Amino acid sequence: MRLVKKYRLFIIFALLFFPGAMGYSQTMTQNEPSPELEEVAKEKTDMWIEELSLSGKQAALMEKKIVEFALKREKIIQSKMREEAKTERLKALQELEYKDMRDILTQPQFDRYIALKQEKINQQSQNKQK
Repeated sequence: MRLVKKYRLFIIFALLFFPGAMGYSQTMTQNEPSPELEEVAKEKTDMWIEELSLSGKQAALMEKKIVEFALKREKIIQSKMREEAKTERLKALQELEYKDMRDILTQPQFDRYIALKQEKINQQSQNKQK
């Protein structure tokens, strides 16, 4: 009987401790955006406001996502994994970014967003070939 009480106490302690520890550890490991990154995110958001006619709420959400994905992208680029693994991770991150943007934008806005992003990618690849 005494052993059951110890297990019950352990389970209760674990259930109370782990969620708090997980939340704390995630907060501590996330990088804070630099002022330069925040400025770039603001400039990109302003560009998207003009291109996509975003509402105030959409603009705020988009700016937050731009910062979030820039931090994640930088973390992958700075990691010590192989180039192939980095490329795969960056592609997966791009897909996740598209999914999150789809949740923020209306269908016509999202279609325009994808078209403009693809146009930008094409321009960058042409510039690299020159």
